[in-house]
Amino acid sequence: MSKSNLLFKYSLLLMVNLLCIQQASSQLLELDFTSEKKEESSFKIHLIRYGIIGVSSLQHLDLTAEVLKMRYDAKNGLYVGFTVFGTRTIWQGNKVDGLNTFDFLMNPIGGTVHGNFFGRLPLNRSKTQNSNIGLSIGSKWIQGPPVPNFRSNSFLDHYLRLGWVHQRLLAEDALANSSLSFWTFPHIQFHQSSSESRSIYFDDQIDSLAQGYGIELGIEYNTQLKITLHGQQLLNTDPQGDFNRFVTRLIVAYRF
Repeated sequence: MSKSNLLFKYSLLLMVNLLCIQQASSQLLELDFTSEKKEESSFKIHLIRYGIIGVSSLQHLDLTAEVLKMRYDAKNGLYVGFTVFGTRTIWQGNKVDGLNTFDFLMNPIGGTVHGNFFGRLPLNRSKTQNSNIGLSIGSKWIQGPPVPNFRSNSFLDHYLRLGWVHQRLLAEDALANSSLSFWTFPHIQFHQSSSESRSIYFDDQIDSLAQGYGIELGIEYNTQLKITLHGQQLLNTDPQGDFNRFVTRLIVAYRF
C-alpha cells in the first residue's frame, strides 16, 4: 500500500475519532437558524425518515432511503450526525459499465449500503442565516458489473468532504407554520479505494486516492421537502479517459 493511501486511511480514522470524542463533534444537510445559545445539548435517533429519488447526468434514476439517523446538537451550535442510506438504481440509461459504476461512486448518498458522519462547526449565526465549516466522512459499499473467475463484484469507497456551509432563511410565515430555506456547500473531496478495484472497474483511469471538488445547492420547504442539486468532478483522472467529467445530480427528498 502506498504512503499516500496509508496517510489518508490514518487521517480518516483520526477524524472519525475526533468526531466521536466531540460528541462530547447529506448526506442531507440539517438546517438550523437558532441564533441564541441553546440551554442544553440534545441527542436524537430517527428511523426511516426520508424517501429520496435522484437522477444524474450519467443517466441514472435512483431510489434511496435514509434508514437511520443519529444526531447530536451541542449548546454552542456544534452539530454532528451519523446517517445510514440504502440505494437502489431502478434505471440505467447508460450502457457503459464503467460509467455506471462511476455514477455509484459519485452519488453523494449512493451505494448499496452507505454510512456517513457529518459535522458542522458554526462560524457566524443569526436568525435568518448562518455560516459553518462542514466536514463529511463516510464509506459506501458499491456493487459493480460481474467480474470473471467468480470474484466479488463489490468494493468499498471511502471519502472525505471539507467545505463551507452557508444557510439562509428565504421566507417564513409563522401563522401558516411554513418556511422556505436555501443552503450551499462548496467543498473539496477525496475518494480512496483499493488499487485492485480501480483497475477492475475503472481501467486504472482513477487514482487509488482521487481528489476533486464539488458544490451542493438546495432548498427546503417546511422541513419536509428538500430539493438538492449536486455538481462534482475528480481532478486526478486520466484526462483522455471516461471519468474526467463534471457529474451533476438532482435529488428530491420527502420527509415522512
